[in-house]
Amino acid sequence: MQACRTRPVTPSHLQPGPDETLDSIGTAGVRVFQRRNGYRFTLDAVLLAHFAATESTPSPASPVLELGAGSGVVSLLLVKQFGLGPVDALELQPAVFARLTRAVALNACEARVRPVLGDLCRIREFVTGGAYGHVVSNPPFRVADAGVRSPDDERAISKSEVACDAQAVITAARYALAPGGLVSLVYPAARAAEVLGFLAQAKLHPRVLRFVHSRVDAPATRFLVQAVRDRDRGLTVRPPLVVHGEGPGGYAPEVAALMDPPLAEQAPPPNESD
Repeated sequence: MQACRTRPVTPSHLQPGPDETLDSIGTAGVRVFQRRNGYRFTLDAVLLAHFAATESTPSPASPVLELGAGSGVVSLLLVKQFGLGPVDALELQPAVFARLTRAVALNACEARVRPVLGDLCRIREFVTGGAYGHVVSNPPFRVADAGVRSPDDERAISKSEVACDAQAVITAARYALAPGGLVSLVYPAARAAEVLGFLAQAKLHPRVLRFVHSRVDAPATRFLVQAVRDRDRGLTVRPPLVVHGEGPGGYAPEVAALMDPPLAEQAPPPNESD
């Protein structure tokens, strides 16, 4: 579902710089800028956008907040491919925020996606409490002391919980959501008990849970969860989402349907892990 207009001419400032790539994702022509040798989006962003959109039935005008928007993949997919929004895209790092802002302009989504430079740990300074019907986040996955920290600050902040942790993400989501609003998250499967516990503490009641498997006979690597503020209506566990199979580009049919056929056929799939 194409929710943004088409920009016929690309100005020079919307061309990739010497240390950047311009990458396409999804079926609606979303394009984003990424550092050539920096942190790059993964398939998790596509799966999260699809999960958030298909597991909810918001009003078309229901405002959405993305916490830790990065290059803008999730926000842009939500408005261009799935018709949600408007979206406020909150990002901490100035250099990443600059690429996000350029991507919004490149995709001609200025009326649908609003980049916001700010720290989710200080969310009260940047957004109005209770203003959003849906909050989404593909947050840093690794706990701060797990493994060796990347010497590249941008990569470290994007991958590891050095600037925020899961509890901070969930606390920010709780503040931003209207009563009955939804939060959709993606995390490593090994952190399911921890994240579900934080959601319960915040009175964000899990309503849909789905585990992601690389292949049908492989253990889960990720989980997608959607929770509702203040209203416990029970939990539905969806069938497993299997990434790889016999579909275009080596994807399983459900995942292949989320990707542009040229991308699935000609380019390697996005990374599945950090």
